[in-house]
Amino acid sequence: MLITTETKHSEKIKLLIEEACVCGLGSIEAIPIEVRMIVRIADAAKRALSLDEIKDICAICKCSEEAIVMLIEESPVMIASASALLLHKQPELIEPGGELWPEHRAVACWRDCEQFLRVVTYGVACNCAAITDKAGIKALAELYAILRVPVKALLCVLAELRIRSVDRLRRSGFESESKCAEDAFNDLIDALNLQHLRLFEG
Repeated sequence: MLITTETKHSEKIKLLIEEACVCGLGSIEAIPIEVRMIVRIADAAKRALSLDEIKDICAICKCSEEAIVMLIEESPVMIASASALLLHKQPELIEPGGELWPEHRAVACWRDCEQFLRVVTYGVACNCAAITDKAGIKALAELYAILRVPVKALLCVLAELRIRSVDRLRRSGFESESKCAEDAFNDLIDALNLQHLRLFEG
């Protein structure tokens, strides 16, 4: 049976989708098991923490419920603002032939940013900045390479989200949560950037 390059790519993509994982909080033993279970369930469903889950986690991990709710509620606005700034600086991304053209590619990129911010929020709630699954990020970077996702542009959006999230938390008086959010974003950005560099720069 003749296997084409396209077929091989399709099989590789399916495998990488299964292996790609951002959140590594569920396997950190320093986090109480009951908290890890809550995070695993929410992450498996790719959803934000519920109010009850936030209450339970924050009571155990000594984090502000209000800070987590605020991050979740303001996520859409922060993502829209950060992505708009990127397109203002690099309008060629969404022009014909650009890396975020046609429109569905841009939509997918912003959707990934939503998922990244969701995992950062998990980390803040757990009071743990080491949020990434390193093997899962490696698979994600390989998937992005095959799909020609503009990782550098995505990292720019994440950097802007870091600024907005940290600033919003600090202005609201959540100093420890803002520090955790900053460190969690750094963990995510560093992990993505490292795997991207390994793929393209050896």
